[in-house]
Amino acid sequence: MSGAENDEVQTAPIMDGATDATNDEKLHGLVEQVTQDHGHEGAGVMADHLRDRMAETGVEAEDPASEVE
Repeated sequence: MSGAENDEVQTAPIMDGATDATNDEKLHGLVEQVTQDHGHEGAGVMADHLRDRMAETGVEAEDPASEVE
């Protein structure tokens, strides 16, 4: 069943071990999920959905200063 057919809101990870993942790993998972689900809709829509999913799941944004170049 696709997400469009399901009225339930996912508020927790569904993959085994996901609750043990770091915030960084969870954020990357959300980015992958949003890209898969909404990538065809454009960057603005994807950003909106990513912000919504982050709020729903409690995942925090990365600190840009902590990224490795």
